[in-house]
Amino acid sequence: MEKKNMIRPPVVLAVVCAVCCGLLAAVNSITKDKIAEAEAAAVQESLSGLPEAGTFEAVADFTAPEMDKVQATGVYVDENKQTAVLVTADGYNKGGLQVVVGLDAEGAVTGITFVSVTETPGLGTKVQTNPELLLDSLIGLSDSEAVDSADVITGATYSSNGMKNAVKCAMETFEMNKEAILK
Repeated sequence: MEKKNMIRPPVVLAVVCAVCCGLLAAVNSITKDKIAEAEAAAVQESLSGLPEAGTFEAVADFTAPEMDKVQATGVYVDENKQTAVLVTADGYNKGGLQVVVGLDAEGAVTGITFVSVTETPGLGTKVQTNPELLLDSLIGLSDSEAVDSADVITGATYSSNGMKNAVKCAMETFEMNKEAILK
């Protein structure tokens, strides 16, 4: 009788775990397409939010720079040769900033829009809610040194540095793919 009591709890736990895994797999298969559509819509909305945005087309093959805590995940170009680079950067949270950085044909920043921000509300989100504190000073810049010299937001240093890294990543992505983008 004692052996039976020792075997039953692990078996019940294994069954419960298997059922939970099955339910999670079912929910994932039902929702993955809707989530992908919502993410694509958010990117399109961000692209259209850039100044003088045209109709953006994705650049299929692009080379992304290898940078710490930041990654270019998409490159788009419109009929006006404005380039938009989709960048995910770490702020205070890993991957807390997903932004679209617009660049003109010379590589100067034309605008920055947000796809998602999962930074600390009230502090890290200042990079989005108070553009005059950082974003406005990044518009028009065309080199990494100038981006580095921009002041960070007090109390939101990690998020500010993440935003600056995102802009530098976009600039480097543009430079690495300039010929394919401007053809």
